[in-house]
Amino acid sequence: MKYEWILFDADNTLLDFTKASEKAFAKALQNMDIPHQVDYFSRYKKANHVVWTAFENGEIEAITLRSKRFELFLTDIQIERDPALFNTHYLNNLVAHTTLYKGALNMLDGLKDKTKLGLITNGLKEVQRPRLRHTGIYHLFDTIVVSDEIGVAKPNPAYFDYVFREMNYPPKEKVLVVGDNLLSDIKGGINYGTDTCWFNPENKENTTPFSPTFVARNFEEILKGLK
Repeated sequence: MKYEWILFDADNTLLDFTKASEKAFAKALQNMDIPHQVDYFSRYKKANHVVWTAFENGEIEAITLRSKRFELFLTDIQIERDPALFNTHYLNNLVAHTTLYKGALNMLDGLKDKTKLGLITNGLKEVQRPRLRHTGIYHLFDTIVVSDEIGVAKPNPAYFDYVFREMNYPPKEKVLVVGDNLLSDIKGGINYGTDTCWFNPENKENTTPFSPTFVARNFEEILKGLK
């Protein structure tokens, strides 16, 4: 095995976050007694993206992120509700609806005895570990680092400082970061000096200045890139 450690992102890399988020959001609308409209989820995603980008840039705290995204959404649709309560319903539903991408469990099982595995995620502490347990992959990782638990997020080098301390400082050239997000996973890994794999099942165009070590459109291509 080329790498001593493989660090996987969670959402939209191993976990189907898009599907889970849409289901959780629809259920939260019901919980909040808000009639569903066909464009509401896309409008929420825009608000969520703005807030998460601010968080990853260190502009807001995680505690603000939780309700701010729903505050922006509610303002957009001009409906008055409690954004903090909306967030609580959404997160509770997110755990229940989280699923793995097909093939993720088999890939991780196959790698477990060949290298050490880490899970690195910019997620909220209320849901990330419960979601990993819910999908049955929690026990496969030698270390799990949740940004909200340590107060810093990818791509900040301080996040990777924490991860490498947890791993007992392996050589950076023996570590691979795998993730779907070019601006948190790939940028973070490149800037820290590790190899990177951009998980890109939708064949998106890379419009950033960050070039991963290799690109994988599926889990089989991840495994090929490890040889």
